[in-house]
Amino acid sequence: MKARVLIDRTQVIRDGKYAVSIKVFEVEASKKYPAGIKAKFVLQDIENGFARLLVDNHEPFGFHIHTRLPRDRNHRELLDVRDHQEALAFFLDEVERVVKNYET
Repeated sequence: MKARVLIDRTQVIRDGKYAVSIKVFEVEASKKYPAGIKAKFVLQDIENGFARLLVDNHEPFGFHIHTRLPRDRNHRELLDVRDHQEALAFFLDEVERVVKNYET
Protein backbone atom coordinates (compact mmCIF):
# COMPACT_ATOMS: atom_id res chain seq x y z
CA MET A 1 0.00 0.00 0.00
CA LYS A 2 1.31 3.40 -0.96
CA ALA A 3 1.06 6.09 1.75
CA ARG A 4 -1.99 8.29 1.28
CA VAL A 5 -1.79 11.93 2.36
CA LEU A 6 -4.55 12.87 4.80
CA ILE A 7 -3.14 16.26 5.89
CA ASP A 8 -0.14 18.17 4.55
CA ARG A 9 -0.02 21.84 5.40
CA THR A 10 2.48 24.42 6.54
CA GLN A 11 1.65 27.86 7.86
CA VAL A 12 3.93 30.72 8.84
CA ILE A 13 2.71 32.51 11.97
CA ARG A 14 3.63 35.43 14.21
CA ASP A 15 4.98 37.70 11.47
CA GLY A 16 7.30 35.06 10.07
CA LYS A 17 8.88 34.08 13.38
CA TYR A 18 7.48 30.54 13.39
CA ALA A 19 6.24 27.90 10.98
CA VAL A 20 3.78 25.14 11.84
CA SER A 21 3.97 21.97 9.76
CA ILE A 22 1.24 19.32 10.00
CA LYS A 23 1.56 16.02 8.14
CA VAL A 24 -0.60 12.92 8.49
CA PHE A 25 -0.37 9.87 6.24
CA GLU A 26 -2.38 6.69 6.05
CA VAL A 27 0.17 3.89 5.76
CA GLU A 28 0.05 0.14 5.78
CA ALA A 29 -0.35 -1.09 9.35
CA SER A 30 2.99 -2.34 10.60
CA LYS A 31 4.94 -2.95 13.77
CA LYS A 32 6.11 0.69 13.71
CA TYR A 33 2.65 2.13 12.85
CA PRO A 34 0.08 -0.43 14.10
CA ALA A 35 -2.90 1.91 13.56
CA GLY A 36 -1.85 2.61 9.97
CA ILE A 37 -1.32 6.33 10.66
CA LYS A 38 1.97 8.23 10.50
CA ALA A 39 1.83 11.77 11.90
CA LYS A 40 4.36 14.56 12.39
CA PHE A 41 3.56 18.02 13.74
CA VAL A 42 6.39 20.57 14.08
CA LEU A 43 6.68 24.10 15.46
CA GLN A 44 9.75 25.55 13.76
CA ASP A 45 11.48 28.65 15.16
CA ILE A 46 12.42 30.36 11.90
CA GLU A 47 14.46 33.14 13.50
CA ASN A 48 16.70 30.72 15.44
CA GLY A 49 16.65 27.89 12.91
CA PHE A 50 15.41 24.92 14.94
CA ALA A 51 12.27 23.06 15.96
CA ARG A 52 10.77 24.02 19.33
CA LEU A 53 8.11 21.29 19.46
CA LEU A 54 7.63 18.00 17.67
CA VAL A 55 4.72 15.57 17.99
CA ASP A 56 5.02 12.27 16.18
CA ASN A 57 3.91 8.69 16.55
CA HIS A 58 5.71 5.42 16.26
CA GLU A 59 6.23 2.36 18.37
CA PRO A 60 7.20 1.74 21.08
CA PHE A 61 5.93 5.17 22.17
CA GLY A 62 2.72 5.85 20.26
CA PHE A 63 1.89 9.56 20.12
CA HIS A 64 4.46 11.61 22.00
CA ILE A 65 5.87 15.12 22.14
CA HIS A 66 9.46 16.28 22.10
CA THR A 67 9.59 19.43 24.26
CA ARG A 68 13.29 19.94 24.91
CA LEU A 69 14.38 20.69 21.37
CA PRO A 70 17.00 21.29 20.15
CA ARG A 71 19.17 20.41 23.16
CA ASP A 72 17.60 17.02 24.01
CA ARG A 73 16.16 15.30 20.95
CA ASN A 74 15.58 12.04 22.82
CA HIS A 75 13.34 13.47 25.56
CA ARG A 76 9.74 12.36 24.96
CA GLU A 77 6.52 12.84 26.86
CA LEU A 78 3.82 10.32 26.02
CA LEU A 79 0.43 11.75 25.05
CA ASP A 80 -2.81 10.32 26.35
CA VAL A 81 -4.71 10.60 23.06
CA ARG A 82 -6.79 8.16 21.01
CA ASP A 83 -5.91 9.33 17.50
CA HIS A 84 -4.16 11.91 15.34
CA GLN A 85 -7.02 14.42 15.70
CA GLU A 86 -6.62 14.50 19.48
CA ALA A 87 -2.84 14.67 19.10
CA LEU A 88 -3.21 17.59 16.69
CA ALA A 89 -5.53 19.47 19.06
CA PHE A 90 -3.01 18.99 21.86
CA PHE A 91 -0.17 20.15 19.61
CA LEU A 92 -1.99 23.31 18.54
CA ASP A 93 -2.67 24.19 22.20
CA GLU A 94 1.04 23.72 22.93
CA VAL A 95 1.99 25.89 19.95
CA GLU A 96 -0.10 28.75 21.36
CA ARG A 97 1.43 28.31 24.80
CA VAL A 98 5.02 28.20 23.54
CA VAL A 99 4.67 31.08 21.09
CA LYS A 100 3.01 33.25 23.74
CA ASN A 101 5.72 32.47 26.32
CA TYR A 102 8.56 33.20 23.90
CA GLU A 103 7.08 36.54 22.85
CA THR A 104 6.62 37.98 26.33
